[in-house]
Amino acid sequence: SVVEDEIRAVMAQVLRLPVDRIGADAAIGNLPNWDSTAHMRMMLALEDAFGITLDETHMVEMTGLARIRATVEALQAVKSRGA
Repeated sequence: SVVEDEIRAVMAQVLRLPVDRIGADAAIGNLPNWDSTAHMRMMLALEDAFGITLDETHMVEMTGLARIRATVEALQAVKSRGA
């Protein structure tokens, strides 16, 4: 999906990895450079990229590509409804 491609691009940029290293199973435990500092940078970059606001609960839960995509898509849906 377009959203997933953009998320992968953000992750690759923050983690300084090629985009093709960001697979469907990409998660905090299996990608190099993804530590707590990188995680915070990634959350801020995702907020900027998608025009969303992540709260602490989101950030704690967004530990892998699938969870990040689900959260981003849910927040975008809320935003598009004007909530």
